[in-house]
Amino acid sequence: MHAPMGDVLARVAHELNHLSGRIGHVETLVGPLVLIAAPRDADLLRHIQDLDHIRQKVEGLADFLAALALVAPDDCLVDAGGAARLMTLADLAARLTLSYESAVATGAAFGDCELF
Repeated sequence: MHAPMGDVLARVAHELNHLSGRIGHVETLVGPLVLIAAPRDADLLRHIQDLDHIRQKVEGLADFLAALALVAPDDCLVDAGGAARLMTLADLAARLTLSYESAVATGAAFGDCELF
């Protein structure tokens, strides 16, 4: 499915923003555990800061792609469906190929799998 490059970039930016929020949630959950374990492992705090750095990089990439989406020419079309076929998460692929709304309309089930 060919879609305007700006739309695809905006969708990727949205997904990255969502991912950044999930990373922030993990940081909140891990924080108390880190404080408990830190006295036994002085390097732990430094290593856990990597998680925050990853979140900041994801946010930066989202902002960059959102900015590109605003200036992408409308006539620049990309095969988002072809690229999405390489993805293993069907719900993410559907959202990135702009077909998420049609999948929801037909009753397809999308969701998260949480094992614990």
